Amino acid sequence: MEKSFISYYRKSFSAPQSTFGRLAEDPAKLRMSFMAVLITAILYTFVYIFLIFGGGQPFKPWLDIPLESYYRYNVFFCAPSMFLGWVLSAAVVHLFARTEKTPGSFESLLASFGFGISLASWTTGLHDFITSFLGAMQVISQRDYELALNTATIWRTLLWIQMLAYLFAFVYLFSVGIKAVYECSWGKSVLLGCLGFLLYQGFFLIFNR
Repeated sequence: MEKSFISYYRKSFSAPQSTFGRLAEDPAKLRMSFMAVLITAILYTFVYIFLIFGGGQPFKPWLDIPLESYYRYNVFFCAPSMFLGWVLSAAVVHLFARTEKTPGSFESLLASFGFGISLASWTTGLHDFITSFLGAMQVISQRDYELALNTATIWRTLLWIQMLAYLFAFVYLFSVGIKAVYECSWGKSVLLGCLGFLLYQGFFLIFNR
């Protein structure tokens, strides 16, 4: 990986607003944001591969695919749906942000959303990668663990904590990116950040369970 990409990625954790502001001025912003989303796409592709070997089953999917074989298809849905959700959320938010005269470009927002998606996804990604790997290696029973996540256990409590962190991280990073790119108020930035999250996550959930 390029040194500049690693620097942007690392600094986005500690100072996202100033980092996204500098990223917007970088000619290589789209290439680096693509790399950021690619990290998450690869991570979750491996998660679904491990779930296949671990015998996992998804929550009831929206697509008409049998539960027993869903992950064998899901592994091919993951990366495309992530990239398409990224572009969709940035495009719609850009349209709403430009209802008033503001600075900033679609490419700059797309770049900040790419880094936002990658960083926010670590709130659940590390857990999903480790547990699915342990299931694939037969260290834990994937089916029993999935059952524990859906019943009144400490594991379900921890899952909800992760999901709340996931929600907060996405809305926060999207809002910071909007603020950095369009220089609009915090109120408008948060509203558009929520919209961006709903669009990205809603699209992603159609294909990934």
